[in-house]
Amino acid sequence: MNVNPSIFLSKNDYQALSLLLRAIKFSQGSALKLKEELARAIVLGSSEVPADSVGLNSEVHLKDLDRGEVETYILTLPSKADPDRNRVSVLAPLGVALLGVRAGDLFEWYTPGGLRRLKALEVCREQEKVETHGPYSLTS
Repeated sequence: MNVNPSIFLSKNDYQALSLLLRAIKFSQGSALKLKEELARAIVLGSSEVPADSVGLNSEVHLKDLDRGEVETYILTLPSKADPDRNRVSVLAPLGVALLGVRAGDLFEWYTPGGLRRLKALEVCREQEKVETHGPYSLTS
C-alpha cells in the first residue's frame, strides 16, 4: 500500500475543511488526522481535480479486501452526515481515510473491530458550484 501519497483537493474543499478545523478548535483524533491530510494536499481548481479523487460530496464504492463485500459511502461535512444513508462525516475516522483516495487505491482503516483493508473501486464526484461550502453549511 502506498503510504501517504499526495492527495488532490479542490480549492473549495480545502477552504471548507480549513474553516471547519478552525471552527471546532481542537487538535485530537480525527481532527488532527484531517489537519495532516490538508497539510499534504495539492490544491487545484475544481476542473483540475482528478475525476476519480474523493472530495466532499463524492460517492465512493469500496471493496473490503478481507470479506469481499462492496460498500458505498458519500463523504460529507459533519452537518450533512447520516449513517442511515451512508453519508460519512469528514471528521469520522473513515471520512478522514477517504479524503483524497482515488479509484484503484488500497488503504487501511482502523475500526473498533480491528484493521480493515479496502480498495476504492469507483469514485463519482459531485459537480462543484461556487460557494458550495459556505460557512453556514459547516454547522447548520
